[in-house]
Amino acid sequence: MSRRLFHINASPRGVRSRSDRVAQSFLEALGKVEVERLDLSSAKLPEFDGTVIEGRYALLAGEAVAPETVARWEEMGRLARQLLAHDTWLITTPMWNFGVPYRLKHYIDLVTHPGMLFNVTEEGVEGLAAGRTVIVIGAGALDVEGVPELAVLDHQIAYLRHWLEFIGVNDIRTLRVAPTYGPEEAVEQVMQAACNEAVKLAAML
Repeated sequence: MSRRLFHINASPRGVRSRSDRVAQSFLEALGKVEVERLDLSSAKLPEFDGTVIEGRYALLAGEAVAPETVARWEEMGRLARQLLAHDTWLITTPMWNFGVPYRLKHYIDLVTHPGMLFNVTEEGVEGLAAGRTVIVIGAGALDVEGVPELAVLDHQIAYLRHWLEFIGVNDIRTLRVAPTYGPEEAVEQVMQAACNEAVKLAAML
């Protein structure tokens, strides 16, 4: 595998993060690897509002746009290029209300645009992230995968998989860390099992 890896961490819990703890087991098992880490809870991400959206249409039409709006689009393009500069991505995230934290959704909304992570051709959408390997480590209080009637509520890993496939990624490895709510001893067993799986996953890359 590549010796350069981009780690997108969506948890704001620091050392108490379940997903990040498993990620550290994964990274340690990889050995010598250059890791660039983006902590979304503290990153200064540009706002993505109506002004920016209208500015995009104006730019495409060749119209004049306020310098601050141009600067935001340039920063969004930089974030997309930063992502594409790595051929291995590690995404670690908790499950919030059956989905991903809003900061991760914000990041995805910033980088997922034509000319950044995909192009639109006569044949359809062409993802620009083809050839990347992506590891998704998703923690959750509930084991939605283990309970069939709850599986439909998975807007965490399922959403990330659909997004990754849309931008052209076809090598997606997922690791669930769940359930993380319950007696301390039971949760620790879940964590140990997940860390062991992370080590095995690292050995496969």
